[in-house]
Amino acid sequence: MGDYVLGIGLSTVDLVGKVIGFPEPDKYSFMSEFDLQIGGPVSNALVSLSRLGIQTKWVGKVGNDDFGKLILQGMGKEGVDIKNIVIDEKNTSPLSFIIVTDSGERSIIFHPGCAFVLEKEVPKEIIQNASIIHLDGAFIDAALPAAKLGKELGVKISLDAGISFPGLNDLLKIIDIFIPNYDVAKELTKEESIDVCLKKLWEMGPPLVVITNGAEGSWGYDGKQIIKQDAIKVNVVDTTGCGDAFHGGFLYGELEGWDLKSKLLFATAYASFKATRLGGRKGLPTKKEMVQFIKERNLDLLL
Repeated sequence: MGDYVLGIGLSTVDLVGKVIGFPEPDKYSFMSEFDLQIGGPVSNALVSLSRLGIQTKWVGKVGNDDFGKLILQGMGKEGVDIKNIVIDEKNTSPLSFIIVTDSGERSIIFHPGCAFVLEKEVPKEIIQNASIIHLDGAFIDAALPAAKLGKELGVKISLDAGISFPGLNDLLKIIDIFIPNYDVAKELTKEESIDVCLKKLWEMGPPLVVITNGAEGSWGYDGKQIIKQDAIKVNVVDTTGCGDAFHGGFLYGELEGWDLKSKLLFATAYASFKATRLGGRKGLPTKKEMVQFIKERNLDLLL
């Protein structure tokens, strides 16, 4: 078992505003709440793990701008190792405008900035000392060879597929934990049935496949059985970052050696807690908060 979880992927500045409803064209709407947070699939998953007591390292890129400084400061304060971040002198840092309604639904307008090409190999020593390499499809030029080398060295590879991206089919052949959302699963398999999607994705290579579908819950398949995990009812404030939180919670269970049912339950609980707070980053719970949440909900988990 390695020393830390290595994340290769995206981190963004999120400008989050809560509104009563989306304005019509040429109209405006007032925000009842506003916040600036750091977000991104891989970075939120790493922060989740860090708050749960797991050592983490992040490989990615930010622009040489104020937003880039905020991203690095935010990750550093969470205890994530940021020594291998690339600073892009030509392009801006990734930025998202996130509009959240009173029902907790959100729409995201994303500007990728420098989030396409890393133009730098991930050092072998960082890869070989990792327990898990977690990817989100960003910086595929560095992520794919790092995943291939990690696979050869016996490091587990995890992939968050919230959208389809170039190189996804190549990654499917080497990853160990594949967690797409339902839309991506349907796109890859050309199927509607979740059970069929799970089995077809498993046949593509990953020995463990999980499909998430928001309030409908999640499904996991390890080649032996399909396990369904229902969503946990909470007072939903904002669903931003719930998928990222799910990945962090699932990887925590993986590191703890839990069975598939427990991993799905904890990931769901972790994401559910996050949904009770505005923004994708501030709502990520600590281990102490999760112990209390599990106790209050009488969940069959021991932390």
